Amino acid sequence: MLGAVALALALLWPSGSPSSDVRPADRVVLQSAEFASGDAPQWTPVALPDTWHLRGLPTKGQGRYRLHFTLPEAPAATWAARIDRITAAKVVRVNGRVLLDHGMPEAVARYTRPLPDLVPVPEGFLRAGENTLELDVAVGSGAGLSPIELGPMQALEPGYAWYWNLSVGLPQMLNVAGGGLALFMALVWWQRRSEVAIGTFGLIWILQSIRNINYYPSGAPLPPDLANWFFFSIHAWNASLMGLLAMELAKLRWRWYARVLLAVAVLWPTAGAVMISLGQPVLLRQWAYPPLYVVTLIALWLLFKAARGLRGRHLAGVAAAFAAMLTTNAHDTLSHFGMISVMQPLWQPFGLPIVMAAFAWLLVRRLVRALAQEERRAVVLEHRVAQRTAALQAANATKTRFLAAASHDLRQPVVTIGLLVGLLREQISAPALRGMIDRVDEAVASLEALLKGLLDLSRLDSGTVKPRMERVALQPLFDAIATHEREAAQLKGLRLRLRPTRLAVMSDPLLLEQIMRNLVSNGLRYSDRGGVLVSARRRGAHRVLLQVWDTGRGIPPQQQAAVFEEFVQLDNEARDSKRGLGLGLAIVKRCVRLLGCTLQMRSQSGRGTCFSIELPVTEEAGEALAPSAAATRPLAAWRVVVVEDDTAVREALGLRLKQWGAQVLAFDGAASLKEALRTLPQRVDLVVTDNRLPSGNAMQVVELVRQHAGAVPALVVTGDTSPQEIAALIDTGLPVLHKPFRAEQLLLAIEAARQTTPFAAAAA
Repeated sequence: MLGAVALALALLWPSGSPSSDVRPADRVVLQSAEFASGDAPQWTPVALPDTWHLRGLPTKGQGRYRLHFTLPEAPAATWAARIDRITAAKVVRVNGRVLLDHGMPEAVARYTRPLPDLVPVPEGFLRAGENTLELDVAVGSGAGLSPIELGPMQALEPGYAWYWNLSVGLPQMLNVAGGGLALFMALVWWQRRSEVAIGTFGLIWILQSIRNINYYPSGAPLPPDLANWFFFSIHAWNASLMGLLAMELAKLRWRWYARVLLAVAVLWPTAGAVMISLGQPVLLRQWAYPPLYVVTLIALWLLFKAARGLRGRHLAGVAAAFAAMLTTNAHDTLSHFGMISVMQPLWQPFGLPIVMAAFAWLLVRRLVRALAQEERRAVVLEHRVAQRTAALQAANATKTRFLAAASHDLRQPVVTIGLLVGLLREQISAPALRGMIDRVDEAVASLEALLKGLLDLSRLDSGTVKPRMERVALQPLFDAIATHEREAAQLKGLRLRLRPTRLAVMSDPLLLEQIMRNLVSNGLRYSDRGGVLVSARRRGAHRVLLQVWDTGRGIPPQQQAAVFEEFVQLDNEARDSKRGLGLGLAIVKRCVRLLGCTLQMRSQSGRGTCFSIELPVTEEAGEALAPSAAATRPLAAWRVVVVEDDTAVREALGLRLKQWGAQVLAFDGAASLKEALRTLPQRVDLVVTDNRLPSGNAMQVVELVRQHAGAVPALVVTGDTSPQEIAALIDTGLPVLHKPFRAEQLLLAIEAARQTTPFAAAAA
């Protein structure tokens, strides 16, 4: 339909100057003239509009027109000559006087074609009576002349401006706008390389727009040879791009045709530059255009084949667009050779932007449909991902609940065994029995390590652990690690070295100690010779580099990421508990993430591994401090309330506290405690309670005791590993000791609980 609109606009084109029977009295319309040329020097009467080819003359060249007209009186104001079709290369004389001299060299004039012009005629050029107007013209194609209207400048300007805007301004505007849309399509292709059809079509449209715009300037905007080469190259590039577009739309991949298109795009412009520089443009066209026509016909056949897949109005629209393109091209070819009236405008500058817009609409619609399909797929994929994520989260929550429940149930007997083993070690002196107790103690320690690792992972994953940044002297940390790990190193015949240092860093002391302990323990566990080296040195002015080197087996590159996952152990398929549980590096990864620093690992198979972290430096420490062993003291004269629903744990706790000299009042829940408070003495020195009880929780137990005895220190012992339970306990502000634990840890926790209760501390 758009192509039909363009054709209708061209067919209904105004004929130019008004006819003599409707002209005003002060205007003169010249519709006849005399013509002479180099091939026909004799003056010959011609009617205007005059088209050379229709009179058997060449469509380009030079000629002269002579027109006679009579005026009743000399004009008193500036007149003008409106000529709707005249070449830009012209010389205008009035009564023998040169009015306008736009003569051009033949090399430039060959690129001109007839366009509208308004030539001012100043006062004094015209006279009363007989007047003669002479026009010397040089035309490149479509040679001819329109009727000429003479009249006052002020009266002719509005009509001329309207006609110029319609015949020159409108097609230029259409092609500039089309070129802008084509540039957008090319940029779409640049950003989305899969849209080859849109990209190649955009480039074709850009070239067509440039060509159409250059139909209208007066004279050649480029040097003649360059302009000749440029227009020839546009034909070659258009043919090549049309072939690419056709293959893309037909979904074909003809390699031979693609090679031909590449040759056309590269070799034809190169040959054109050579031939034009040699002055052989005619010979160039004779040999170069036929192959271009063949390439274009193949492209049109492929486009027709692709269009057969369309249905209904889309097929009709494409067919109409093809018909419009062929019609406009045929019309303008006839116009170029002067085979139709000079008054007919070129159709391609009007029709091609509209036809191109129709094609662009089809291609953009195709792109929009593809994007919509991708969006639908993305929505479906997002929905599936959400479902999968929900399933994984549910599975992870189930796993967490299982681990929490399982570890809680395991911690109860383990803490009982640990406390009882501690009591037995103090009471048995026979070497044979002590050996058995030691082996039991080792088994309990292994079980405690597993449960402690699970607890650490739960705490770090729960989000309740917040780094508390403070100055940390490194030497005391090194001393503590040496004290803790030296025995393990000696048992394997390894050397543990921690280089003395006076450096201090800004970090969370607990998280940093957990990182260093796990790295050193991991190095000792996987080293069979050599040892482990821990060092700290400055990195620039504001950083400290902490490194842990070991001489172990090393970690292959393809497995280095996996070692930071839970329960991953290399070379331990038998799951030997002496080789660890595969939780150490997973804990290190989470601690490093909480500190906001980066853990780097370098490892070489058979040579060992180096772990490095960088931390901000603070002022150096004075003297390196040695770790002080936690002082233990009996709980003589202490009255301790123990609330624990597990009978074995309750009895073990009672025995341990009594061994330290405390008076123990044990209960199995909040209900039994509440009944007993009526008869209990007023003074209570400490309450030790489990968190989850059949008839309440730790907070309720502490509240009952404090209502009875005041600000009593409290310690919560729990086997919970659920992140929610851990977070809830932290929010209470009560000291917490996680099961399983040894007697030494219990005593330290009791002392810490006593110190964190101001009233109790003051009373002590």
